[in-house]
Amino acid sequence: STPIGTHLRPTTEPLTLNDGSSTPPVLVLRGTIPMTYRNVTYNLPIDMYLPPPYPLRPPTVFVRPVVGMAIKENHRHVGLDGRVYLPYLHDWRPGTHELRELVMWMSSLFGSEPPCYAKPPGAPPPVKSNTNSSHHPPPPPYGSSVASSSNASSSAIHGSNQSNSISSAEERRKALERDIEEANMAARIARDEEARERQMQQEHKQKLNLARVMAYSKVQDEMQRLFRNEKEELRLELKNQKQLEYGKERIAAILNEGEERKGQLEKGVREVDEAIEGLETWLSAVKEQQSTAAAAVENGNEEEKGTSKADRIALPADTHSAQMLALSAENAAIDDCVYFLDQALVRGSISVDVFLKEVRKLSKRQFMAKAHLIKIAQSRAAENR
Repeated sequence: STPIGTHLRPTTEPLTLNDGSSTPPVLVLRGTIPMTYRNVTYNLPIDMYLPPPYPLRPPTVFVRPVVGMAIKENHRHVGLDGRVYLPYLHDWRPGTHELRELVMWMSSLFGSEPPCYAKPPGAPPPVKSNTNSSHHPPPPPYGSSVASSSNASSSAIHGSNQSNSISSAEERRKALERDIEEANMAARIARDEEARERQMQQEHKQKLNLARVMAYSKVQDEMQRLFRNEKEELRLELKNQKQLEYGKERIAAILNEGEERKGQLEKGVREVDEAIEGLETWLSAVKEQQSTAAAAVENGNEEEKGTSKADRIALPADTHSAQMLALSAENAAIDDCVYFLDQALVRGSISVDVFLKEVRKLSKRQFMAKAHLIKIAQSRAAENR
């Protein structure tokens, strides 16, 4: 893992603004970040304030020069008060920007252009920044914690060969050891926090995956249930539609059959009406004949009272009787006709061929009349039983 940012330890402290006002205590990451200048690695002390809008807004970063160091004037990315101005901070986006990348930006930019330099002896004290520096101890020395001493660091940056006393070197060595121990402790705390954060993220991710799987399963089950219900409803609708179509065909067939029967019945009614009308006409004629005959018998002349006409002797009472009377008369007439034909043959008035021809015709008619009489007699006998 990269050592960038591992020497920053968290603490809380109010942030003093440029107008002199102070915010409530906010989280501060205090420590050093490495920067490589002329192939030598140095530790640059910084304070990184995380105000309440964070991470919606970028953090506020200050460079904290130690005793004997000063901030360069007209630096492109650091003001005289130590505040850091970077494009990364200006273009800060909560979803794409983070503190680790910010530290990498500062380490790269400050390695190419250090924001601090070593003051020559007798120089005035450095300008204090607008932040309240009395609330925290001075940051660790601006030097290398890897391979170079404070004298070598100063000479590497500025070429100064100032010698220090043995006591000052001892104090610097102890301060460096103390800073290294604190940096290691801050690194351990940061690693523990990072491990705890990764574990929490992993647990949260597992919970999200489990919830996603459960939600997907529930949605899938619900979709399958809805699909089955819709399929069953569609099947029932199709079945009902087929039954309705069959019923429609049956109703149409019944209506057609009814229309045919209606036509047949109407035809039968017309035939019955015609038959009734004929019967009524015949009955009216029979009654009229009976009335005429009775009137003639009662109101006839005195000459006719002793002699009755043959047609008035027998009057039929019904249709069968009238038919039998007519057929009997026809039979008797045929007998008379055959008799007179025989007399004509004897006299020689007709030839034998004509006689046989006429007798054959009359015999056929007489046979049909007698057969009709027998049939009517049988029908009346059946009715009288």
